[in-house]
Order: sequence, then structure tokens, then C-alpha cells
Amino acid sequence: MSTKVKCVRFIIMAVIVFACHTVFANYASAAAPAETIKAVSDFYFKQAKDFTLDFKVDSKIKDIAFEGKFRFRAPFCFAIDAKSTALEVKISFKNGDGFIYLPTANIITNLDAITRAKTKGIEIPATVEQLNARLGRLTSEFDLESSEEGANIILSGKSKNARGSFKAAIDKASHEIKSLTTFNKNGAQELSIELKNFKMEPVSEKLFEKPQGAIETNLPIPVF
Repeated sequence: MSTKVKCVRFIIMAVIVFACHTVFANYASAAAPAETIKAVSDFYFKQAKDFTLDFKVDSKIKDIAFEGKFRFRAPFCFAIDAKSTALEVKISFKNGDGFIYLPTANIITNLDAITRAKTKGIEIPATVEQLNARLGRLTSEFDLESSEEGANIILSGKSKNARGSFKAAIDKASHEIKSLTTFNKNGAQELSIELKNFKMEPVSEKLFEKPQGAIETNLPIPVF
């Protein structure tokens, strides 16, 4: 498999992890989990407004790094732009369906329900309720601990099935997530995700339209 193909697969996997698990911080306080769950969820979703943020992802294991922008359009649509030294990827998800666009190759791969059903491990929530339900499984899947470090709450979770662990840093005052790091079962760092520049601002509907003239495919996601 070429380095470029590996890079595409890694970016897609990482942004899906980012998009679907960004609210790990829902469990940031062992002392008062219910209150913290509500506070973090409210920070991102209670106002039901559009927001944007920048992110930077690094993998020491695969020696791949990229950065980009995450755009959320209420009630639960998102568009992601990600760029590394090797390539650029755009992901759009709306009303339970979406697509992946590679601008350089001008190729679209559909991310619809049928494609995802054929792809093990791809489970993208289509509503805030689905996201919260999925996150609700964390307590049965991870042993969770929390502590304070300066202005942040540090949440750590270790898989009960020895599949790895994660650590998230959440601002104590706002409950905004600052970073998320994942580790494999051997304790080696897999992904380091930094989040910054959170802004409540309108997100254009045009981001969810497929580029005209692009070659459209229905290839299984793992092809990348």
C-alpha cells in the first residue's frame, strides 16, 4: 500500500474519531458525572447554533500529521477540511448521509448509510441524541478517572477489553474540550488531537453540496 493511500486512510479514520468522539469530556468529573455531562453537552449543543473550530492531529506511530477545520451546522451536520503535506481531504455529513471528497483527484466517495453498513467500525451519529447514546456506552467500555491540572479537568479512560485508552483535557470554566489523546493497548500514543479557536458562527449550506464535475464512486471506505 502506498504512503499516500495509507495517509488517506489515516486521515479519514482520525477525523471520524474526532467527529464522533469529540465529547469524551462528558465524563470529565468522577465526583459529579451527571452535572459534567450536562455542562459539556450544553456547551456544544444546547444553543442549537452553528460553530467552527480548528484542529491539529498528529500520529507518532504512523508518522502522519495534518490540520484542518471542523464546521458544525445545527441541528447535526458537519463538514471537515483536513490537509497534510501529502494530500487534502474534505468530509461532509448531513441528515445521516455524507461524502468524502479528494480535491486533487476530483473524486467523491459516498459516505451514505449503505456504504457505512458494509464498512465495519464506521458508525457516525446523525443526531445529538445518537451521539449522546453512543457516548453513554463509555462507562461500560472504559474505566474512567478524572483529576484537575491547572485550568483543566483531565479525564482518563482505559478500555475494559484491553483495547487501548484515552486522555482528554477540558477547560474547567467553560467545559470546552482542549485536547484528546488516544493510546493503543500497549500504551503507545496513537493520536494526539488539539482543538482551538472555537467560535459560534454561521456555517454555509454550500459545504454540504457535492462538487460539480467530480467523479462519484461508491467504493467501500477501507479502499482508502
